[in-house]
Amino acid sequence: MRIHIKKLRVIGGAVGALLTTTALVAPASAGGFGVREQSTEFQGMSFAGNATSGGGLSGMFWNPAVAAYAPVGLYSESGYAVIFGNVEMTGDVFAGGVNLGLPRESGDIAKDAIVPSSYYSYRLNEHLVAAISINSPFGLVTEPSNRNWAGQTFARTSEIKTYNFTPTLAYRLSPTLAIGVGLQINHMEGRLKNASGLLATSPNFVIKGDDLSVGFTAGINFTPHAGTHIGLGYRSAIDHTLEGNVFLAAAAPFTGAMKADITLPEIVTLSLRQVLSPTWTLLGTVEWSNWSRLDQVNINCPGTALCPTGVRTLDLGWNDGWFFSLGAEHQYNEKLTLRAGLAYEISPIQDADERTLRTPDMDRLWLSVGGSYKWSDATTFDLAYTHIFGIGDDKIDRTEGGVRFIGNVDSQVDIVSFGMKMKLGGDHHDYKPMK
Repeated sequence: MRIHIKKLRVIGGAVGALLTTTALVAPASAGGFGVREQSTEFQGMSFAGNATSGGGLSGMFWNPAVAAYAPVGLYSESGYAVIFGNVEMTGDVFAGGVNLGLPRESGDIAKDAIVPSSYYSYRLNEHLVAAISINSPFGLVTEPSNRNWAGQTFARTSEIKTYNFTPTLAYRLSPTLAIGVGLQINHMEGRLKNASGLLATSPNFVIKGDDLSVGFTAGINFTPHAGTHIGLGYRSAIDHTLEGNVFLAAAAPFTGAMKADITLPEIVTLSLRQVLSPTWTLLGTVEWSNWSRLDQVNINCPGTALCPTGVRTLDLGWNDGWFFSLGAEHQYNEKLTLRAGLAYEISPIQDADERTLRTPDMDRLWLSVGGSYKWSDATTFDLAYTHIFGIGDDKIDRTEGGVRFIGNVDSQVDIVSFGMKMKLGGDHHDYKPMK
């Protein structure tokens, strides 16, 4: 869905770069350019069980029905994930089949960043809860530390931020069944650069713009018997239309109008939480992301040197993304809960010619640990650590604008997340589950 609020002001840029950037100032830590770090609690289990009730309010990001289990009064949960990425590319650039002999090393292209997330709920009655979440669900910033290297015509700087506000209503239909719906209000802005030529002095093309669009989220939570929670959540696709100008930052600059459509993928999450004993809980998640939407992007920029025929096509051929996670939770004592989890992520980018120099993505292995400490009846603190290994195919074979880059990528990410849950009004003990 889309509502076009205003024209973007877009300045500059290698046209092909427009698609491959994302939504937030952070290295992408999920497939494509997604940002998965929306919950400190669930990060501690590599996001196993993240769409089920029985955990924190942050589960509403994946399944809005989770909010139906919020306590009486005003309740909040917030988290801050600090992402330390290290992504390096090595390769050669060719024109007309001739190796141009430019420096092969990109240096680290990832930028360290903080990803915040916030959730608030208010129980209106025994059945109904109103809630809102504030997130950055997609994002990427990449900039090679070696600015004048073999890949400079493909990418120098890629930065896009998204801000997603989701007002939500969740309703308990019965003691075993809850549903939820939400409206995603998504603001997207970006700034992209790449060299206009192969020389170190080549000026940049730059793109800068923003857009406001909407989507929705919906979900269901089923508890067939005590200790078993099954959650299914859906986040819709969101269409963004970027309109504005292309600009060449040169001694004799030029500008021209351009327009391009980008669709953020829909996501389906299925989770299970199974209580094994008073102290042990097993959790699991399977998630599908429709990244195959990004097969091809057409950029319309008639009358400019970037689009002499009026339309420029960026071929990607991305696939659907998949995420599988398994985790456990141990209630060590009445105040301390410990967590651990393992996940395997299948990237939407599987082939060397799909792997761009702005998003050199690959399959990932997640290893996580975490815990919660109940400071008081009103306050709980969360902590989590994750290490992500890039695994599988690491080859890049990309041709854009008649220039071919052949190389590979090496990546790994460390994430430390801090969170806090707070009861801001009402009494937890006032709320009695439906019978």
